Amino acid sequence: MPAVLASKTSTPAQGWHDVFDADGEPRPQYATLLNHLRELRPKELRNLDERMQATLREMGVTFDFIREMPWGQQPWICDLLPQIFTVAEWETITRGIAQRLRAFEMFLQDAYGSKSILRAGVLPIQPVMGSPLYQLPAVGLPCVQEAFLHLSGIALVRLDDGSFAVKHHQFGHASGISYMMQNRRALARVLPDLFRDVSVQSLVNAPLAITAQLRGASAASAHEAGIVLLTPGAGSALYSQHSLLARRMGVPLVQGGDLLVLDDRVYLKTVKGLARVEVIYNRVPDDMLDPLVFNRSSRLGIPGLTHCIRKGSVKLVNGIGSQLADDRSLQSMAGRIVRYYLGEEAILPSLETLWLGDLDAREMVLDDPARYDIRRSHEDDLGASPDTTLSRRELLQQVENDPGSFVAQPREAGARTICFEKSRTIEGRADYLIFALRAGDRYEVLPSALTRVFVRESTRSAKLGWISKDTWVPETAAPADPPRLPARRSLAERPPTLEVTSRVAEAFYWMGRYLERAFQQAYLIQVIESLETEELNSAERRHYRPIWSQLLPPLDKKVAGSSRRSISNPTDRYHLMLFPGPGSVAAMVGRVIGNAESVQECLSPEAWATLSHLLAGFQKTRFRKNAAPSDIVRMTRRMSELATTLIPQFFAVSAMTMIADDAWRFCVIGQMLERAIVTGNAVLSIDRILPARFDVNSIEAHHLEIELSAFLRLLGTRDAYRRVYQMRAEPVPVMELLWQHPEVPRSVLRCLARCVELLSKSASSRSLGAGQALEALEALCDRIRQIDWNDYIEYIDTDPDAPGAGAVSHSRRQPKRELTVFLGDLLSRTHSIHGLISDGFLNHQAHIAQSLAPKAKGPRAA
Repeated sequence: MPAVLASKTSTPAQGWHDVFDADGEPRPQYATLLNHLRELRPKELRNLDERMQATLREMGVTFDFIREMPWGQQPWICDLLPQIFTVAEWETITRGIAQRLRAFEMFLQDAYGSKSILRAGVLPIQPVMGSPLYQLPAVGLPCVQEAFLHLSGIALVRLDDGSFAVKHHQFGHASGISYMMQNRRALARVLPDLFRDVSVQSLVNAPLAITAQLRGASAASAHEAGIVLLTPGAGSALYSQHSLLARRMGVPLVQGGDLLVLDDRVYLKTVKGLARVEVIYNRVPDDMLDPLVFNRSSRLGIPGLTHCIRKGSVKLVNGIGSQLADDRSLQSMAGRIVRYYLGEEAILPSLETLWLGDLDAREMVLDDPARYDIRRSHEDDLGASPDTTLSRRELLQQVENDPGSFVAQPREAGARTICFEKSRTIEGRADYLIFALRAGDRYEVLPSALTRVFVRESTRSAKLGWISKDTWVPETAAPADPPRLPARRSLAERPPTLEVTSRVAEAFYWMGRYLERAFQQAYLIQVIESLETEELNSAERRHYRPIWSQLLPPLDKKVAGSSRRSISNPTDRYHLMLFPGPGSVAAMVGRVIGNAESVQECLSPEAWATLSHLLAGFQKTRFRKNAAPSDIVRMTRRMSELATTLIPQFFAVSAMTMIADDAWRFCVIGQMLERAIVTGNAVLSIDRILPARFDVNSIEAHHLEIELSAFLRLLGTRDAYRRVYQMRAEPVPVMELLWQHPEVPRSVLRCLARCVELLSKSASSRSLGAGQALEALEALCDRIRQIDWNDYIEYIDTDPDAPGAGAVSHSRRQPKRELTVFLGDLLSRTHSIHGLISDGFLNHQAHIAQSLAPKAKGPRAA
């Protein structure tokens, strides 16, 4: 049994411990939880820890420092033991946060206004006017409801006596709200019994409260306001939490390239055209928001946004310039700011913070640098431990070169607490990120926090820097009023518009294509493995094998250096499944995950969980160059089974749990187009075995029947053929089945007709390109319906008197056109549908403004 679960734990007398008192006894608020955990054996604790990690992975909660490769994510870590505040502690916290927000709101208005605090000499000029977070264009710029701060965060720590102090602000950019909410969901799923005997304030209304505040910022009718969450994009380490928050709020997550300014207004580029945007919740740094005003090289913002804010046609939350309140150099002066504007002493004092622009403070820190955490004054620390940013020597050199840009705080600040890791307990120091929302003239503190425990000896937190905890506020504390949203019009009168950006639709489109491509290749591998080892004798394999490799779609020579691959032996199939290069199932899954991550807010949690299982499978089973033959076969079979099981499961689960909007429609469109292309390519690949003349009674007809049956088996349509035709496999019925049948899932006609149906729902009458794409698709469908395959394959009968011969024979005639050329033309026209879809729906606004957003990952893994 872990020592911490014993009835009494010895702790040093100095400092504060969140879980145990000075005598080593559990504090009252933790006694029930520790009693519950005391009953568990080490193995049970390890299982719970593993379940927590699996749950967070299925929920899509990650923290990504480098997102170039989908395998390189950092998993989010949540501890089994929550952080608990008492009622009295929480009341002090809420009063102190509200006081500090009021003071800093007045400070921001003054700093971008009359600057009376500087004129009075209360603050030095350099930390304010010289801060890289001070934005001169914000002077005179309108603010939402005449306030800079609407959604803010603040990091607290405990002092040695248990009182709270402010470590730093996140007033301009509050990072971690969605992580706080996901921690609660994960802990409730893994350990629901913990909540049985403890009344904890709920977080269910938090996303609704944020949405209500954003709607209230719009001058338009509240239920019609166009609201978006602006993110730096998939390259940001915080993109996962932006996605989660946008999904919980129910608003589009957009990047700079998704928006454009036209006629002094901001518009969202959607599949159906341009949609007006009235409110932007901003998560992009101020100096990257508008390349016409700030950083001209920025590819994250919207050119002309500042002009629209000045015109009042769009509202930005939080306002430009609000991030000045996050400058750490102001922490040492926060008490003076509170006294100057409110005439009060700070309820929550600042943690000792030394601004190194002050000579005395700098000398104190440099005399004993190991005692301090030294940071840039404008650095957001949510993503990294201070020790991982720079080497100590490099950091001190930068301090000497530019001391005014750095601050220092005591390294051992914060209360000690415990975390569980593999059934053992480890100890670290904690801070608490708490979030507040402006409601009229007051501030409402969300009833929880993102608790972070900095545990240096932890193996799990080595890269992230810390372990997170769910944070409980007792129900007996005064609950916040539930948010009130204006009632929407009835659906019969006017259904709400579901805006989907062209970028999101493109990502879903490529998800559909790569999922279908991966499924078909994995299915082909799975069938061949079965035929090789279980079903076929040596004579039958001689008929099957010639067409196996021909069914693989050709690779782009520019990418792979080869246009044809092999699937004829176990090693080839192993490479096709797991080799990290282009064309393998593993590479296709990587493309799927990359695109899914960029639109995670649009995926249901259930759909994401399916993709997470698929990703986890390929993460666990990597390509090994020198794998033993038995391992090659085993891994190939296991991964092909995983892909052919989970990919259809993803489509089924998504269809049941996701809104059938433009995003999901384009995923299905991608799937259907890819299936049509694969089918057309497969038919063209066997053109050499299709005769110009077919003698139904020849020995060649018998051999051809075996080959065509093998072909249908490899495409998963042999049983469908027999059910439809009740006859042996012959060329013309096979061509009809795969190209023209309106009900067979693999039929090219059915797939393209489904594309027409879905695209019609996404088409806008204002888009010329959409109309052209639909016309071309419908024309191709009509052309396929009219094909008479007897014009290309002549049936002859060497025994006209044979019973039933007249049913399949035709008069002798020469084929009108050579079959290979005709199939190649049909396949080329099917391929061209991709360009029409891109021009008509995904890139149809390129003539208005060039998108600066990163493109979805598409053709490179063709």
